[in-house]
Amino acid sequence: MTISNEASAGMETVELEPLREDKKKIFEDILEYFETHQRGYIKVPTGWGKTFLSKHIMNKYYEEGKLVLFLISKNNPLLSQTYYDRKKNRPLFPNSALLSSEQKVSRKEIAEALKKAGQEKGEGFVLFASLQTVLGKQASEIKELLLEYTDIAIVDEIHNFINNRGNDFLNEFGEQTKILGMTATPFQGVVGNVKFVDEIAGDMREVYAKTLPECILDDELAPLKYTIAESSEDIFEIFDFEKGLDELDRQDLYLDCSTVDKLKKVIHRTQLAKDVYDSLVKQRNSKTLVFCAPVRKRVYGAGEDGEEINAFHAKLTASVFNGEISAPELEKDSDPVLPLDFENYTPEGEFTYAAFMTSELPKEEQSALLAAFREAGKPPYVLCTVGMLIEGFDFPGLETLILLRPTLSMRLFEQQVGRVTRLSPASGKYRGNIFEIADSIDSLYQHFGEGVFNGEKVDQVQMLQPEIRLEELFSEGDAARAIEEGKIEISKVDFSNFRKGKGKGKGKGKDVQAVEVPVRLPPTALRAKYFSRLLAITEEKDIGAFEREKRELMRGALRFRVRELRDAEELANLSGQINKLKREAYEDRRLGDVSRQHKPKVFGEVEWLLKLQALNSLKYHGERISMPEKNRILKTLGFDPDIRKIDSYRLKCLKLGSAQKNIPDLVKVLGFVSRLSSSETYQFLDKKKKEQWKREFLPSVYWGFCFIDDSPELRELFESTEWDRRVKNIIRQK
Repeated sequence: MTISNEASAGMETVELEPLREDKKKIFEDILEYFETHQRGYIKVPTGWGKTFLSKHIMNKYYEEGKLVLFLISKNNPLLSQTYYDRKKNRPLFPNSALLSSEQKVSRKEIAEALKKAGQEKGEGFVLFASLQTVLGKQASEIKELLLEYTDIAIVDEIHNFINNRGNDFLNEFGEQTKILGMTATPFQGVVGNVKFVDEIAGDMREVYAKTLPECILDDELAPLKYTIAESSEDIFEIFDFEKGLDELDRQDLYLDCSTVDKLKKVIHRTQLAKDVYDSLVKQRNSKTLVFCAPVRKRVYGAGEDGEEINAFHAKLTASVFNGEISAPELEKDSDPVLPLDFENYTPEGEFTYAAFMTSELPKEEQSALLAAFREAGKPPYVLCTVGMLIEGFDFPGLETLILLRPTLSMRLFEQQVGRVTRLSPASGKYRGNIFEIADSIDSLYQHFGEGVFNGEKVDQVQMLQPEIRLEELFSEGDAARAIEEGKIEISKVDFSNFRKGKGKGKGKGKDVQAVEVPVRLPPTALRAKYFSRLLAITEEKDIGAFEREKRELMRGALRFRVRELRDAEELANLSGQINKLKREAYEDRRLGDVSRQHKPKVFGEVEWLLKLQALNSLKYHGERISMPEKNRILKTLGFDPDIRKIDSYRLKCLKLGSAQKNIPDLVKVLGFVSRLSSSETYQFLDKKKKEQWKREFLPSVYWGFCFIDDSPELRELFESTEWDRRVKNIIRQK
């Protein structure tokens, strides 16, 4: 049926399992919020239960005779999953409808139901719909009726509605319509071009938030073990950098399989994932999901008539896991030939041990494949995919995830992690396990040199490192306590020299014991290593005013955190290195007048900003550090060991490093920055003025960020939604 109207036929009404006491309080707080506000969103990790909570909110409005819209951006399984009561195999809400391009529905019938619900206001009605269907030509009447009569729109994955047609649609609703967004990742885009949910509208506000570590500590999500498997592969040799570092402007890198050597490297890297699986995934009958990388060019030795192969890496990975393709054997072959066809079935017609999921598979086969993957004790045990199952795939029993695709999108990364964090008492799962294959990024600094200072390339290059993404993922909430209690484990395994035996298939060859080494957050040593690379590139340059270098070094300085003495020791060494470069710059005969004027000042400002960041970290995030330890940290950083004087040390850094010598000067300059950076003003600045703005005033943003807790004026300025995204990105990515 297009319209479910079981209530009028005397059928059962809505049946929902009750909310736990903690979520009942959240439910009540959200309802109270919307008594005085029109828009808001909740931010909770994947698997927390936001869809279940939304059903209770829908039911509250439904019972009051209101018109409810449950909206997602694209058609995916989540829409029908939310619409149906799977236990009773009928719609959850007796008076409701499902509108999507995948359903054969009568638009006229839905329009009549919406008109009746909107005009009579006696009986509740819920429409479950995808944005792409609502905005379709055949649904124009439905769209207008929704805009006129909807009482509340609940928008799932609201991060997909930022600065696009979805955003425009939400802003067409009048004041009578409440808009509640739900997301695990309230942002969209890649590093350097991040858009945030609160940009949807000026009054879009966070109503409730809970972090992944907090949910794990409260036993709402499964404990997590994250293992970084280091390979010996150079990322430049594995992935396609035909367009240089501009390739990092996408959310994914593309594999390069266009030559025999490139193909062998990709197969060798994929074999490493199989070695990790054989060595570290203990419960072989558990289920494992593998996210593979996209391939842009034609694959050498595969396909017919030069055709590209859809989701090639997913198919290749399944074949490697099935033992059909072996990296050691291909090493001997100067001209390897891959299968013309990749199969998901054994000769007996069953699914293979490892299978691939691609968009080209018929819908029926996709459904059968997912159903088999969810079933315990039956193949496939490993499911490989490229871009599918990242969102809207609910499988609590999934225990293991293998990442074969580096990503530049924190949203995508968090969604991938969320696949294994759901609790599953029925399956006996006690934690989620993630293994990421990590390649060396060192050569990118060598290949591209000072090109890394262009745009947002510094952050993008470093985001390829798992430790950097993990620090970002666990930057909020009590991650330190979760790690101490063993509920979050992060380790590293060096697989660069790891080899399996030469036998073919599962279980052949002798295992080599993999040694796991704990990884600590923050990854100060790793950040210091790549910060030193940036310093070395800056030192080699002998012309210009070093504006790009200054901007990126200052941004990099604000990424550091001090959690214990060893962090301070790393930063003290780095500070000494910067100071040495500053002194040498004064004597550098290569430099012309302009460069000699600017280069030492750049190093000087970065040195003091780095120390200020260390002090801020100690002051505002050092609650787990003992007083004697804090004093030792101060001494290591070059200050008197008296934590009571930390604010005077912070002001000293500002005075010696910044053009603004005190907080009132910062407030004055940043007020000017605020006016310049507004969209209305910035678009009228000529190129010369914009460059002057960046050179003279933008550094004050970094200094000001360090003192927002010391000045109400600075806090008000930095929390303003009026700042253009150019400045907001700088602030919010700290």
